This record gives sequence, structure tokens and C-alpha cells, in this order.
Amino acid sequence: MTRKELLGLTVQRPVVLAVMAFVLAALIASDVSLTFLFLHRQDRWLLLAGALLLALCLWRLPAREQPFAGGWRWPVAIGVAMAIGTFAGHYAILSGHDMSRDEQMATFDAAIFARSQLVAPLDAVWRGHAAALNTMFMYPASESAAWVSTYLPFNAAFRALFGLLGDPALTGPAMTLLGAVALWGCVRRIWPGNREAPVVALLLYLGSGQIWLNGMTAYAMPAHLALNLCWLWLFLRRTPWADIAALMIGFVAVGLHQPILHPMFAAPILFLLILERDWRRAALYFAGYAAIGAFWICWPGWMWSLVEAGAGAPQAAGVDFFSRIALAMKGSTGGLALMVANLIRFAAWQHLLLLPLLVIGLGIARRDRMAGALAGGGFLTLAVVTVILPYQGHGFGYRYLHGLIGNCILLAVYGWLSLGDRSGPWRTLLMRSTVAGLVILLPIQAWMAHSFYAPPAHVSTRLSAIDADYVVVGAGDAPFAADLVINPPYLDGRPIRLLRDAMSPALMRAICASRPGVALTGPGELAPILAYYHMAPPRADAARAEFADDLRAAGCRIVPIE
Repeated sequence: MTRKELLGLTVQRPVVLAVMAFVLAALIASDVSLTFLFLHRQDRWLLLAGALLLALCLWRLPAREQPFAGGWRWPVAIGVAMAIGTFAGHYAILSGHDMSRDEQMATFDAAIFARSQLVAPLDAVWRGHAAALNTMFMYPASESAAWVSTYLPFNAAFRALFGLLGDPALTGPAMTLLGAVALWGCVRRIWPGNREAPVVALLLYLGSGQIWLNGMTAYAMPAHLALNLCWLWLFLRRTPWADIAALMIGFVAVGLHQPILHPMFAAPILFLLILERDWRRAALYFAGYAAIGAFWICWPGWMWSLVEAGAGAPQAAGVDFFSRIALAMKGSTGGLALMVANLIRFAAWQHLLLLPLLVIGLGIARRDRMAGALAGGGFLTLAVVTVILPYQGHGFGYRYLHGLIGNCILLAVYGWLSLGDRSGPWRTLLMRSTVAGLVILLPIQAWMAHSFYAPPAHVSTRLSAIDADYVVVGAGDAPFAADLVINPPYLDGRPIRLLRDAMSPALMRAICASRPGVALTGPGELAPILAYYHMAPPRADAARAEFADDLRAAGCRIVPIE
């Protein structure tokens, strides 16, 4: 294969994506949403750097005729190294901070489950005023007797388990390790006689910035990826005990976070059983997933009944999954532009060679059933989230495709194997691009992640150090300031954080009766966040002063923030 042919196959597509990213950034301002802020600040530059690195990797490219080969030590060693790196990165890069509501709710629920409870009870004073504690992504109730997030429980349950073992932050690293081993097992099952294919897959896994950075967080996505790969590994064994084990993993995977993500991965693969007329296995999986689906559909109603204190109160919209989907669809706008930006972000945070090899593999998906099923999971997921929830919010890469990174890597391996005798230069290119990604691109991604997490982490640490009973934050004081209002489920930390926008006169009278100290945040405390978003402090001094007067009138002491 000539250098010109390699250049066209590898660099052309990242260049096209980089051009698309810069054009989209020119058309849509960075302040439209967080998605486009990432596009402006991170993704377009990562794609440009990736294209340049690939071009440099092609310089004087010798062919490596000896195929890659390795045993089980490869996935274990690489998985352990990634687990150590992601655990260290949680503290060194992400400042040990849960920034997004998804991360915070996983930690919140884990603290409840660690006490062997399903919900945390709320004192009577909060039953009608829980919104001030910030109940975003929690079950809505007319009177809250208790609280817990609306997310399904298994991600938090894993964090509770690892918390008992030492540190909840070990969850993502452990899932990253498990994903590496399961990926190796899947490749060995699909191509049992090929010793090079699993090494190629593992190098693509190792070079994914999305896997590294999300493994440092409390997101459910590392578990989605690991469990999907474990499920596929078992499915490929084609034995009764493996199918039952796969259904058990499916039960956990559906209950990790959101219920639709794992089924969209599994459905196209299970459709192969119908194409193969394997009616026994098809019936087993159909019955198994019907039971799994019924259980998790009922889960929100069970949990809401533990949360709601009002006798005979009607179930509010947002409790069951169907009303949540309707609300999400009603609030979603700009889906096409958002999805283009999401896919650009996904590509920018992967191994430099994943996209070129994936495109080749997608061509094979038209004539290979397993490749088609792997691709089908990706297309089905993209179609559904485009309609339901095109805005992903926070996250590294595109989170809603995270559980399908294994699919993308396996399709890339299909592409690799189709090269046949032409793969000599590609072997050298794979090694060079893996090293370049780890040495150059991953540190840049880590710096971008640190720059994003450090300001709210600094502010949150400062709020926790305030010598007061309560600290009040306004949702509009800084971007995502409401995410700073997060309290431990048993309200056993001080100061308790309150959302100013949800505080009523009745709540002020209730909490001020004992003359507690209350601190009000202002532009000075939130300055690091405002600086990151290049925003001037909002002019709300008069409103803040009036709010302080109302608190004093109710009996509270206003505590200055030093």
C-alpha cells in the first residue's frame, strides 16, 4: 500500500470532520449550549491535532510484516494500567469532584445504599420544601417523606460496594479493567484462530480518551461498556449456562442508569437468533428480557411510593419512564445540529485510527451478520436519542455511545482484517498512533478535563469550608450554579446548601426559628466558574440584599464569607 493510499484512508476523514467542526463552530456560537462550548473549546482542536498527528505518523512508514500476537497477560496488564491511571486521574485531573448531576446522583444514592436503605428519610421541616435542597433528577412529590434519585440503582450500588471495599471512586477504574478483559474475550470468540485481532482491539481501547476520562468519573458509562462486552462475550459462547449468565448481566445493565441503553445494544444482536432460526435461544432471551423490562418499568412506581408522604397524592409526570420520555421530547430542540456536534465530539475523543478502520468495517457490515448487528446497535441508539434527547450535557466524548465503543472497536477489527496482505504499514501506523495518542493527545484531553472540573471543584470546596449552618446559591449566579447545591442524603454535613430560587417565605420562617447562620454566595465565590465561561458577574446586588433582609426578618443571622 502506497503512502498516498494510506494518507487517503487515514487522514482524509479526520480532516473532513475537523473542517465540519470549524464550520459548525463558525455558524453556532459557543454560548448556545454546553455542547457547542465543547465544540469551540475542545473538539475542533482535538480533531485538528489528531489529523496532524496521523499525518506525522505516516512519515517514512516502514511495513511491519510480523503480525501482532499476545496472550491473556495483555488485557490484564493494560486493564490494570488503565485502572490505576483512571483512579489517580479522578483526584489529580478531576479534583475528586462530581461535577454533573449524573455523577452527583450516583454518589448520593450510593450513600443511601451503603446504609442498606432504598431511600433516605427527610425531616418534617423539609417535607414541603425539599426543592430548596435541590431535588433535580429526584422523584417529584407533593410532600417528600424521603428522597432518592430517579436513576436506576445499579451504578450507585456498585459505588456503594466499592465504597465498602475502600473508595467509591474505584468503580470506574474497575469497570475499565473489566471492559479490557471482556473485549479481548469477545475478539477471541469472533476470530478464534487469529492472534492479531485481539491485540488490535486492545490498542484501540487503550487509545480512547473517552474511555480514560469517563473512567475517572462517577458516570454509569464505564459500567455500560464493560457489561455490554461481558454480555456479548457470554452470548458468543452459545451454551445454556452462558445465556442465563448473559440474562443476569442484562438485568444489571438495564438497571444501571437509564433502561433503554442496554436494550438498544442487545436487540440487533438478538435478532441474529431469528435470522439463524435458533428458536430455543430466541425464546429464552425474549422471555428473559420481557421479565427484565417488566421489573424495571415497575421500579419507579415502587420507589415513588416510598418518597411520597401525601396520602392519595397523584403520581406526578416524571415518575414513570413514559412520562419522562414525553417531557424530554417536548423540551428537545435543535436535534440535528446537536447530534452532528455529538458525533464530532465522539470522534475527537477516540483512538486516532478508530474512525478510519471503523469506516472500513461499516462496509463489511453489509455482508456480515455479526458486523451488521454491531453496527445496528449504534444506528438504533443514534436514531432513538436524536428523537428523545439529543442534548447530552456534560461528559467526555459522546456519553450515549459509550456503551457501544466496544461495537465500534469490533467493527474496526473487521476493517483491519479486511486489509489482508496490505496490513504491514498499518501495523507500524497503529503502534505510532497509539503512542502519539497516549503521549500527546491524552495529556491535552486531560488538561481540558481539568480546566473544566477544577473551577467548580474549587468553589464547592470553599462552600464546604464556610462556618455557617446554611449557604444559599442562586441558580442564575453562574453557569450550572444549581449543580453546586448538592447535599448528602441524610443532611449530616454543614453547611447545608440551599437553592435561593426555591426558597419560600414559609421555609425561611421554618429554618430561621432557631437563629442559624446563613451565608449568601456572590460573584466573588463563583468567580472561578465565571472566569472559565468568560462571563461577567451578574448584576444582582439589590436582589441579594433584599433576600438577606428577608432572612434577617425571619430570624436568621447573615454570616459573611471570608
